Amino acid sequence: MSGTDDLSYKVSVWKITTYKGSRGTTYRVRWKVGTEEFKEPFKNKAQADAFRSQLVQAQSRGEAFSADRGLPVSMLREEEHGRRQRSWYDFAVSYVDHKWPDISAKHRGNIAFALMMATTALFTTDKGMPDPALMRAALRRYAFSKTYRGSDRPQEVEEALRWAANHSRPVSDLEDPKVVEAAVRAATRDLNGRKLVIGSQRRNHGIIKAALAHAVAEGFLTRNPVKELEATGSRSIHQVDRRCVVNPRQAARLLDAVREYGYEETERRQGMKSGPRLVAFFGAMYYAALRPEEAVNLRKHNLSLPAPENGRHGWGTIYVEEVTPDARPEFTDDGTSRDTRRGPKQREAGEVRPVPCDPALTALLREHLEVFGTDPQGRLFTGVRGGPLATITYRRAWAWARQEALSEPEAASALARRPYDLRHTCVSTWLNAGVSETLVARWAGHSVGVLKTIYAKCLVGEEERAKQQIEEAHRRY
Repeated sequence: MSGTDDLSYKVSVWKITTYKGSRGTTYRVRWKVGTEEFKEPFKNKAQADAFRSQLVQAQSRGEAFSADRGLPVSMLREEEHGRRQRSWYDFAVSYVDHKWPDISAKHRGNIAFALMMATTALFTTDKGMPDPALMRAALRRYAFSKTYRGSDRPQEVEEALRWAANHSRPVSDLEDPKVVEAAVRAATRDLNGRKLVIGSQRRNHGIIKAALAHAVAEGFLTRNPVKELEATGSRSIHQVDRRCVVNPRQAARLLDAVREYGYEETERRQGMKSGPRLVAFFGAMYYAALRPEEAVNLRKHNLSLPAPENGRHGWGTIYVEEVTPDARPEFTDDGTSRDTRRGPKQREAGEVRPVPCDPALTALLREHLEVFGTDPQGRLFTGVRGGPLATITYRRAWAWARQEALSEPEAASALARRPYDLRHTCVSTWLNAGVSETLVARWAGHSVGVLKTIYAKCLVGEEERAKQQIEEAHRRY
């Protein structure tokens, strides 16, 4: 609340003014404290009358007004008390809405998960609490999803969220070190109390820290209590395991196996076979290092493919433009399973990433266009029955192809366990072929620093070359 040097007893409250604009009528309450004039707009005349009445009554009681805020001391106290007593549950929901417009679906999901875990440690009691699994699902899927919050919800979800809202600590309780420690601990551990991997610890810790920084800005806390807490361990960046990288012979066997995928009973009866539609899709990851979410959204206008000469295909170019990462539908704007908000990594909005198209991939893409064409939006890769290619479809095809194309020991290993490993193979191939790190980083959509760290274990022969250089140095002396 404002200090005493900010208070004034010289107050004038004027009549309500009405403004009729193109977007409707606005009712404005106008008043003056000291030399400062204030106005407050309302859409409803009754609300404006009620607010003006509060000001007039405070003036009649001889109350001091804040010259900075324009409000009487009694209203400032009520406002401050209300902020200080804001429940964690209500604050967390409002924080989700505050962040929602400017972040990706994946980050929305990360925020929902961290807030869900923290919330379970911020109830005033566990008496009468619904099943913990139901509570977590209700919080994450509905309370902390702006897309699903207003949708029809099962009765048990309604009851769980009502209980959570009625048994949540005030945000101000987080100024107690023990309370905030419990919240951070819950957000950085799994359900068995074990620490999450370091990357997840840091991400969730950062989310809670940012949320409480917002609580400070909103006046619910006097300081951010997470500033003094640190997640243990050092920062780590995922490094690609060389064992997941396939050689050209293995890649050829895998793509051939993909072509045969789809002889299941349902597809056989309907004369459909999904495998051939996926060969160029996986080829785009293996030959051009496209991420799955980039390949899924590849369209005809993104391709610059030369015509074959003497039966041979040449190098083309793929322009990576829109990206549609896989996402939980409750965290996308339209409730679908793909986030349409993202552009290519390491690029500004509207900017494209050119990637060289290997002659082998040029051949696969031309074959795909000749046989399957595109959908009405120009998209290359779709489901058998149309529509965007579903993640589950290509994952099932890849799992089947690994079992068919690889030996039993290979299939049991990390070798190409995920479709994403084809991208890792491509980037590793470029680096080991001697392509400059700067160029590889540009093609792959990485920074040079991250590229060198991620693929450090995939540089074949680097140690042998280093040893030879050391031996040569010894001989010179």
